[in-house]
Amino acid sequence: MKTVKQISAVLIILALIALAVFRLNSNKEKIKATTALASQTISEVPVKIVLPQTGTISKQISATGIVSATEELMVLSETQGKVKKIYKNVGDRVQKNEVIVEVDDETIAANVLVAEANFEQQKKDIERMERLEQGSAIAKHDLEKARIGLKKAEADLITARKALRDTKIKAPISGIVNKRLVENGQFVAGGMPICEIVNTAKLRIWVKVPEKDIFKLAKGQVVNVTIPAFPGETFSGKINSIGEKADNAMKFDAEVVMDNQGGEHHLKAGLFSEVKIPVEAAETILIEKTAITGSMKNPTVFVVEGDKAVKKEIITNESDEKFVEVVSGLKKDDKVVVSGQLNLNDGDRVKIIQ
Repeated sequence: MKTVKQISAVLIILALIALAVFRLNSNKEKIKATTALASQTISEVPVKIVLPQTGTISKQISATGIVSATEELMVLSETQGKVKKIYKNVGDRVQKNEVIVEVDDETIAANVLVAEANFEQQKKDIERMERLEQGSAIAKHDLEKARIGLKKAEADLITARKALRDTKIKAPISGIVNKRLVENGQFVAGGMPICEIVNTAKLRIWVKVPEKDIFKLAKGQVVNVTIPAFPGETFSGKINSIGEKADNAMKFDAEVVMDNQGGEHHLKAGLFSEVKIPVEAAETILIEKTAITGSMKNPTVFVVEGDKAVKKEIITNESDEKFVEVVSGLKKDDKVVVSGQLNLNDGDRVKIIQ
């Protein structure tokens, strides 16, 4: 009886051992199959490729600036006296040499009459002395002295007449009166500001251009100007001058001038603006931005050569939302990987998919 139990126990143990061996072998086969599948997947990474394009990316230099008038002038008084009449107010248009303010001229006009009388008297004295000198009735010295007196009288007359003209304060430039700084009856002195005139027939915008772009600019080059106060509108201007020296931020000054349109789109000085300067772009190799691995500072791409991925360092230039220019590192017939490159290492086998 004991022998039968022992035999049964042995048989059970053998059965368990056989089952364990069977399961172990089965697991080994599954592991081998999984390993083989993984090895196959890793050995051929599926990728999508495109050929580089040739073309240009629309290039433009953007800069901001404040619109200013081409002429802004503070008119100063060259005389003194009480303001007699004001001809122009703020917002009025004024032409060059048009009277803006008139100062009381009664005393100065009297000075002119005195200077004219003195000048005429000196002329008559000279004529009389010249006749006497011909008859040797006076000394030459007295005649020369009289002639000097005539010149002084003439100078006094010129000064008096100018002082009279200065009582009518005129506009030195054409434009619009932006500020008026005197009132009727007010006493003004020489050098006192009377008004400010702004000429906005032409406008000026000073912009800062980085050193890398300054040699792309040329005098007379057409630029586009946008102004937030006129959304959706684009104005045309030209580069009028380019600075010769960079500032501490390594930027150069460039002056843009533009004609001021009348009517609805009449612009005023002091508006914020953005200047966009189109520059010529040479045809070059373009690739999609999605092909680039790493950073734009040190860009690399994968290309397919045969059935392997090859990592290449490239040098890029301008870019837009989709494409980037490749200056060097790629050829036109390179098969550039645009999908699947995140799983790639240099030298991996690849499988091209659609």
